[in-house]
Amino acid sequence: MKKNLLVTRSIGLLALTICVLLQSCDKGSGSLPFTVDESASAMEWKGYLKDGSGNNGTIKVSGQLLVNDKNQITGGHITLPLSSLISINLPTDELKAQLIHHLQSADFFDMAAHPEIVFKIISLTPDTDLPGSYQAFGELTILGKTNPVRFTVKVNFTEKSVEVTGATRLDRTLWGMRYATDENTADSMYVKPGIDVQFRLVATEH
Repeated sequence: MKKNLLVTRSIGLLALTICVLLQSCDKGSGSLPFTVDESASAMEWKGYLKDGSGNNGTIKVSGQLLVNDKNQITGGHITLPLSSLISINLPTDELKAQLIHHLQSADFFDMAAHPEIVFKIISLTPDTDLPGSYQAFGELTILGKTNPVRFTVKVNFTEKSVEVTGATRLDRTLWGMRYATDENTADSMYVKPGIDVQFRLVATEH
């Protein structure tokens, strides 16, 4: 009888210890996952020729944001599948398909070898120069190469969701994407290194 009681107490103590440890981990991390709603989120891109004209389109967004109990984004990741690239401005479906095929080729994003673009969120800190805005800092991986990036965003919380909006310009040559950037390239063929992106992310608590 005493032996059974000892075993029961030991099991109870073990369960209590595990519970405390789990709570400590949760408290330590202090963040809950918010899943990006793909149907409510969007990212637009635009590339430019030498004369300032260019092409624009969209790409799907998925991922997860980590949010603490103070309504602060503490981390997360955003994934952009290159198979979801869409051209908007070209006049025919044939021209749109040609552009997307070229962007997905080894000349640009090399989708066969690197099917996704990934942004890892490291921190969001209040922007002292722009009230209500934040400086987002993280690591952007394109073509298998990772570079640090920083840009301004606005964040809006509701009861169970968060909206993040922003825009930035990326220099694609920093990730080794140098197609049509040689200064000797004919003006009509030259593609500027900068790619403009603007986005709206909506993530909900799960």
